[in-house]
Amino acid sequence: MRNHYESPVIITSGYRSAELCMAIGSNGLTSQHAKGQAADLEIIGVSNYDTALWIKNNLDFDQLILEFWKGEDEPNSGWIHVSYVGKKNRKQSLRAFRDDNGKVNYKPW
Repeated sequence: MRNHYESPVIITSGYRSAELCMAIGSNGLTSQHAKGQAADLEIIGVSNYDTALWIKNNLDFDQLILEFWKGEDEPNSGWIHVSYVGKKNRKQSLRAFRDDNGKVNYKPW
């Protein structure tokens, strides 16, 4: 990614302990962050959608989630969650968004 965009990749979250995951509302037992398999990231000056699409089309991954991206009016809104487990990567692509009640929902992307 760094070579493709010629820009630093900003990791906003990497490994998190199970306790920290639970404290911020994530399930510490199943979180790929707690297993050291996931990172949340952004690239300064590049739309999070464009970055996620590039990852989807060019890299091997287990799960790719474009989280809370608000559209072209706010190209750097949200962030990208990407994980890698090895030989059994699912190549699952999702978008995360909040419904009218504030509940987080995921849909295939």
